[in-house]
Amino acid sequence: MKKTTINLLVVGLFATAPTAFAQMQVSGSVTGGLISSSVKSDNPFRFEEYRDMRSGGTLGADIRGESQSNFVRFFGENIGRDDQFMELKGGQYGVYKYSLTNNNIIHNLTSNAITPFAGVGTNNLTFAVAPGLATPAAAILNTATWGRFDYSIKHENYGGTFELQSTATSPFYFRATANQKDTRGVKPFGQAVSSPGGQALELPQVVDYTTTDASAEAGYATKASQVSLNLSWSKFRDNNDFFTWRNPLLTAGVTTERTTIAADNNLWKAALNGMWKQLPMNSTLALRGTYSKGTNSLPISATGLAVTGTTGQLVNMGANTNTFEGKVISKSLSASLTSQLAKSLDSRVYWNWTDKKNESTEIVMTPVNAVTAASTQSCDLNPVTGASLTTCSNELFHLKKSNFGVDLQYRVNPQNKLSGGWDYLHTERERLDFEKTKDNKFYVEWKNNSLDALAAKIKYQHMDRDAEFLLGGLNATLSANNFYNKFFKRFDLAGNKQDLVKLGLDAAPLPFLDLGAEFILKSNRYKDIQLGRKSDDREELYLTVAYGDAKVFRVSAFADYEQTKYDSIHWVGAPDAATFPAGVSTTRYQWTARVKDKNYVLGLAADWPYSERLKFKGSWIWQQTDGSVDQTVNFPGVVFTNIAAYDSFRKNTLNLSGVYSVNKNWDVNFGFAHERYRFDDAQMNDYVNTPTNVAGTANLAILSGAYARPNYSANVWYGSLKYMFQ
Repeated sequence: MKKTTINLLVVGLFATAPTAFAQMQVSGSVTGGLISSSVKSDNPFRFEEYRDMRSGGTLGADIRGESQSNFVRFFGENIGRDDQFMELKGGQYGVYKYSLTNNNIIHNLTSNAITPFAGVGTNNLTFAVAPGLATPAAAILNTATWGRFDYSIKHENYGGTFELQSTATSPFYFRATANQKDTRGVKPFGQAVSSPGGQALELPQVVDYTTTDASAEAGYATKASQVSLNLSWSKFRDNNDFFTWRNPLLTAGVTTERTTIAADNNLWKAALNGMWKQLPMNSTLALRGTYSKGTNSLPISATGLAVTGTTGQLVNMGANTNTFEGKVISKSLSASLTSQLAKSLDSRVYWNWTDKKNESTEIVMTPVNAVTAASTQSCDLNPVTGASLTTCSNELFHLKKSNFGVDLQYRVNPQNKLSGGWDYLHTERERLDFEKTKDNKFYVEWKNNSLDALAAKIKYQHMDRDAEFLLGGLNATLSANNFYNKFFKRFDLAGNKQDLVKLGLDAAPLPFLDLGAEFILKSNRYKDIQLGRKSDDREELYLTVAYGDAKVFRVSAFADYEQTKYDSIHWVGAPDAATFPAGVSTTRYQWTARVKDKNYVLGLAADWPYSERLKFKGSWIWQQTDGSVDQTVNFPGVVFTNIAAYDSFRKNTLNLSGVYSVNKNWDVNFGFAHERYRFDDAQMNDYVNTPTNVAGTANLAILSGAYARPNYSANVWYGSLKYMFQ
């Protein structure tokens, strides 16, 4: 269904129901407006990332019809623009209701990107070699000959719901939903030219997806209980399972590579829910069980590409099957019981269980060079020893989680409430380093509102994760792979002690004066880390103040400060397990880093009803982040330069608006907005599309400019005329 289809559908539903509207009281509003924007930027994608701010017109409407038994409403905003939303809903009170929606979402990723490749927006990227140039790489390094394009994705959603509601005479209900999302555009895709290491490309990958969702739910609902069964289906289709691109490094043999992108898939899911109230001790029991199966099918390529120097050679992959059949089955069960154990004591006990199994085809490949017929073609690396393997296979990920917890709330008196709880999570997964983890989490919270003008709450939480590290017994002297696998622990699953403190205050010391404050401190200390992240800390302070009478003049402000720090330890150069962690030379040593991020946000807003007809609003928001990396070395004679230009930005936003009520039917809205954005980062400053090495002799990458040069200054004037009727 296209945009024009749903527009006609909306018009048709209104046009074909004159009898219904004749019996209804119709009210609402219709708005027409203009936007005039001026943007100064080499790449204004940050300004337009999720919104259509082009100069031009826009429409909006909110029309309602009501009778004693029926209702209908149409709501639309930004109609005619790339981020439009429309919804038509209606029904008969207590009997049925329906809705139809169209929601368009845009995601602008980069404007004015450039590429030497032809075929942007298709699944085949290529380029022509200029006469007189010896290699394709030399032919494409002249960026003046590159073509321009935009990285942008647009999602167009069309859907609807229908529900037969339970009534006093029938406790049964039925609900059905359907939605289709069309996703079109181009996004950046990173690709290695050769492996391992070597040159890298930034390719414009075509996006052409369609996702179709449908679900149906039937249930039984009364004041004392509710039971429902939900069946859902989702179908994802990518019109391009592969895309091909010419490798600029290759001058002989096979020069075109094929890359796998998103594959078609289907998902079926069933969910059974039950809830029973009015049980002993005023308890409520909730149960839920789900079963889902995701499947797909993808052909296995019979050949691959091996790169030797500047020559591409086909490799017969020798797969044990011609087709990959994907199948992932997930099951879950959950239960929750809330009770009033005593007059002042409430409890909640819960349990959650998840089992995810990957029953997909296990692919084993034994590649043989199609030219040399060599059966020792390297295919993969042993993840532990680092040795080359002549066979390679896919990894099938499985996951099991069991979660149990208890929450208690005790009302000491009407002004004081004490809460506490324990949460336990046991996880098993398919992973080389950490196969099992156990998380124990405890918390206690106190809330107090004994003072009329002050309410306070404080919470402390502690989490202790035990992780079973499987690689600690490796002989680190055998290979570099063994060295890093033995001493490096990834922080996402490493053992961890976490402490969290939250303090909140709300006060109203004077009439029309409201104050608020929240402080958060979070600390992670990872266990037994020799290489990797050792710790991270987060501190946040949030303050709010509001003063004034909304009928006369009211001003409010907020301030937020957040600081995060990440401490880590690393090794550079060839490993030396015999002396580790001590350094060996100025090219082989241990070093540490502390990454700091500071975030500041200030905001100010005011509401001024100048008169009964004329009202003004204004807001200003200032944001800034400062980042840095401080590095230290444990070996004398080595000098490190700290990174000051580390992902920092500043943004100012000013918005002034007003509304003038001409009479009861007409409003005039007007406003002005200004935004200014500045970005500073070592990776993006002085951006070059064809960077070279330190000596300036070798091209290390061919970049398109994705996310580069995002600074902008923008002014937007807008106005609208709103007609209201009833």
